[in-house]
Amino acid sequence: MRKLAVLALMAMLAACKPAADKAAAGEDTVDAPPMPEAKADGPDAATTAISLDGEGLRFIDKASGKSSLLAFGIPRAQAEDVLARVAGQLDDRSTNEECGAGPMAFTRFDAMTLNFQGGKFVGWFLGNENGALEYSTPSGIGIGTTRAKAKESVSIVDVEDSTLGEEFGIGSGDKVVGGMFAEPGEAAKIDALFAGTNCFFR
Repeated sequence: MRKLAVLALMAMLAACKPAADKAAAGEDTVDAPPMPEAKADGPDAATTAISLDGEGLRFIDKASGKSSLLAFGIPRAQAEDVLARVAGQLDDRSTNEECGAGPMAFTRFDAMTLNFQGGKFVGWFLGNENGALEYSTPSGIGIGTTRAKAKESVSIVDVEDSTLGEEFGIGSGDKVVGGMFAEPGEAAKIDALFAGTNCFFR
């Protein structure tokens, strides 16, 4: 039942709080555990990993550790092109005129969906689907990570009375990566992660 609710949310995507399990502003490298392998059909997949970030998506050179941020606010075409170089060809584009945050457009790459408003990249949503394991935070937290495991490296803040289910935030401040556990309890696994503006109906 909880799984169905999350799948329904993924179909509707909306406004959320974002997150920060990331390198400090201005840092060129990320001292973090090895990133999951990226999807193999993008031209840069062999050399580049993707880290989930509260300000966008962070691309990390696997050899040097240097990183660059695909930041919220860049044009849609640029965001799609950059992600496609690692994740491969996009799967589809869609729109929703009735999001709580206003009309939004979406571009999906397997489990990763990029969100756009006014032609700008404003958020991302990672669902529990094929390809999800290609993404994680700098601390190695991703889809399938248990609450107990996540708490070993970051602060998990539960969102009280959330209409989305077992919602939580990683980190503190204005830039927080949000997520949902599949169920309550320490053994519960992360079923979705998101940042920026999404199309949730709260």
